[in-house]
Amino acid sequence: MMEVHVVGLSHHSAPVEVRQKLAVAEAKWNEYAQDLVLYAKTSNGYVVPEAAVLSTCNRFELYFASPELKKYSAIECVHAFLREQSGLSQEELDPYLFTFTGHDAINHLFEVSSGLDSLVLGEAQILAQVKACHGHCISKADDEEETVPGAGGKIVAKMLNAGIRIGKLVRTRTKIGKGSVSVSSAAVELMISRSMADLRKPASKVQVGIIGAGKMSRLLLLALFSKHPDIKVVLVNRSVEKAEAVLKDDMVKARGGTNATVAGMDSMFDVMKQSDVVFTATGSEVPIIHPKDVEGRELPLMLVDISVPLNVAKGCEDVENVASYSVDDLQKVVQANAQKRAAEVEKARKIIGDEVGKFKVWQASQGAVPYLAALQAMAERIRTTETEKLSNKLQGLHEKERASVDKLTRHIVDQIFRPIYYSMKEDENMEEKKEKIWALKKMFKLEPVYKRGALAQGPESRGQLKP
Repeated sequence: MMEVHVVGLSHHSAPVEVRQKLAVAEAKWNEYAQDLVLYAKTSNGYVVPEAAVLSTCNRFELYFASPELKKYSAIECVHAFLREQSGLSQEELDPYLFTFTGHDAINHLFEVSSGLDSLVLGEAQILAQVKACHGHCISKADDEEETVPGAGGKIVAKMLNAGIRIGKLVRTRTKIGKGSVSVSSAAVELMISRSMADLRKPASKVQVGIIGAGKMSRLLLLALFSKHPDIKVVLVNRSVEKAEAVLKDDMVKARGGTNATVAGMDSMFDVMKQSDVVFTATGSEVPIIHPKDVEGRELPLMLVDISVPLNVAKGCEDVENVASYSVDDLQKVVQANAQKRAAEVEKARKIIGDEVGKFKVWQASQGAVPYLAALQAMAERIRTTETEKLSNKLQGLHEKERASVDKLTRHIVDQIFRPIYYSMKEDENMEEKKEKIWALKKMFKLEPVYKRGALAQGPESRGQLKP
């Protein structure tokens, strides 16, 4: 059958300098997945026929599926592809990569979508990112917003969709999300906890500069205004109009912002000189703030970089009167909160464990589809051959009568195979399902029928075996 895998790296084991080497902008997720599928293609077909990308500030993950007998070569292909894309050698990249297969891969996705694997335990932002991954995975080439179709097929798409459902289920049935914050909120918590030590003034009295006006900056504003509605903020962005639109957002306005203004990127360094704290959250692929830009300050400055790739260059933390933090430093802020929710984590993992089992049963049933397609193709060849042998005897029939005979023989074949189709859909454990599939394969000497982007055509397309 088709097996699922995930290869990636995250904030748990990989430093931000390595993560940014593999970071992929969301607009390029489909192109990246398609490149992988083509990279792993051989003369014998697709080694990795389905793939989907999830790339955030804290993680990079490739979810993919491959025929079970090709899983090792598929994983090797993905590792080689990542080395080529990142420009890192095997020695430089492999120590940071994790690889999960089958049950472990599904469990990992479900934990990710539930917020159990996040830097901020239970945060909701990752669920929206998994939704985006699924949306790209199933997107079509003619979609107005997509120039490249998604490379995800039936198995990967179903797994991601299940991940979204489980993420919602865990948050509904547990308190894992209660009091949880986004990465942006954790950055604000860091500012509050370190303001006296680094800036020698309370957080309520600091002046803040935010570089960038994307989603992360909007979340920063929400977190800031929730704590200090009247705090002085300057939102800096290349497009001043976009920055103004963020400040006019209903949720942002509802929480504060009476002392918030905007500025263009040409004023960035002037804003920094007037700020006590500068948050950076832009999509730049190279650092925009370097040590020379913050040297010679009389008053302390706190830099909090929540971007991947990094916006603040290494070395800024060594400049006098400058305290510099990146996304990796947020772990300390949220550690205590994570301990409080340990009991909820166990509840969530019990739910996830049950749902992984259900998905594996569905996955096993899909392992039968290529063989059912082969079985139906074989039956169709027999039906066609035997019908042609009787063609001379059927010459006296009218066209409608010949069509009725053809329909009758097709119906007989379908009725004979119907019990087999329904048997493969029965709710049973994995081993029983596999034994049934292998028995079918051996009995009829079948070779599975695979197709790029879908497991098979045949019985399922005719309504006999549905997901």
